[in-house]
Amino acid sequence: MTDAVDPPAERLLHDLGITEPGEIDVEVIACAVGAAVRYCRLAVGDARIVGLGDRAIITVDDRASRVRQRFSVAHELGHWHHHRGQQLICRGAAEQQDGAAGCEREADGYAAGLLMPRFMLEPLVAGVPMSFDLMHQIAATFGVSTMAAALRLADLHPAAFALIVEEADGRRWFRRSSSLNPRWFVRSAASDMSATADRCRLPRANVAFAAPAQQWFLGQGVRDAEAMYAIDRVACGRAVHLVVVK
Repeated sequence: MTDAVDPPAERLLHDLGITEPGEIDVEVIACAVGAAVRYCRLAVGDARIVGLGDRAIITVDDRASRVRQRFSVAHELGHWHHHRGQQLICRGAAEQQDGAAGCEREADGYAAGLLMPRFMLEPLVAGVPMSFDLMHQIAATFGVSTMAAALRLADLHPAAFALIVEEADGRRWFRRSSSLNPRWFVRSAASDMSATADRCRLPRANVAFAAPAQQWFLGQGVRDAEAMYAIDRVACGRAVHLVVVK
């Protein structure tokens, strides 16, 4: 089977007999694949892995939050699975070469599959509308950050939606769900989303309201579509905008 059909992180969970979110103990899983996890102060980055042969040591910054630590361990296990024997130096996204950035995406994908496996997550979201409440529920259930839960839902939730993220430094990026019309494009300005939220006096906690889809998207047929919009503010100063097409 290909990794797309039978993802390696999920194969590992099945091999270990892990069937519930509460059983996903990243330190135990790491030990099962020959990696020991230790926690100490790191001068740079959240985590690193050093391996030799079939053994490795994952070092995680002991100042990070527990959800960050768990994702960091899972991310390094992604490197251990996909990139064993390679020498990689993880830097900020802006400094990475294309090859290194691709390796980081692979490791992130492995981490998402290990911490929020499809076979556990999909039954929990079946028939449940996409919302910030669902993101927070998934984050709490699987012990991950709200942002990690949101990105995983973009991969697996059946709704057509876009996540538009504003970073504290003003950078903006977006993630579209797999069900969103591939011919629709997120507007670069998105009708000045922060101003829209302020004008509508949306509180910090999310409150959804209906609006024309063309306020956020460009593309054939968008004029006839409606959307539900909400904004939430999560860790690290991020503002996350959720636009769900009705």
